[in-house]
Amino acid sequence: MSRLWSFDLDGVLAEPPFGWNPAINRDVKLTPALDPVLPESRPNRALNVFLSVTWYRFRYVLRPPRPDALEAVQLAAGNGNVIVLTGRHERGRRQTWAWLEAHGFSDLIDELVMNSSNLKSARYKEAFLRDRDVALHVDDDAATAALLARNEIRSALVTWPRNRDLAYPPGVERCADMNEVCQLIEGLVSND
Repeated sequence: MSRLWSFDLDGVLAEPPFGWNPAINRDVKLTPALDPVLPESRPNRALNVFLSVTWYRFRYVLRPPRPDALEAVQLAAGNGNVIVLTGRHERGRRQTWAWLEAHGFSDLIDELVMNSSNLKSARYKEAFLRDRDVALHVDDDAATAALLARNEIRSALVTWPRNRDLAYPPGVERCADMNEVCQLIEGLVSND
């Protein structure tokens, strides 16, 4: 069976605006849902079209990739299957895929998973990954990393000022940058 590697997008593969990452959820005390289920989405077509051609058209386009992010995804893709699992809403799929193509990621990933539910990002990722055999999920969100670790999903936390000073449960591996994520992936591959 092939390994599954999961990467968040913003703050992990893509630089946040101005190198500042204010959207990190610092609630590291979230407990696993008893039965995390992905709810069915109820698309609002008019709103989705409007936001797709306005907000999402410009929101992410100018963000450069993080240093060594492409190398980390290449390393993971050479050792299994790669998904990009983002809290971004599904309505921005076209623009997100265009960004992945423009920066060389698209040929390396097997699936782009976007949130079309009303769940917050950490809960969405918990529900999506709970029953999958994930070798590693890489994220920058404190709540997500802690919650996944409590679900026995190994998590690499890319550190930022807003997530550095928190107490994480076992299973969260802190990485200062994507180069350290590469080293973690290499270690996991060599230990198998």
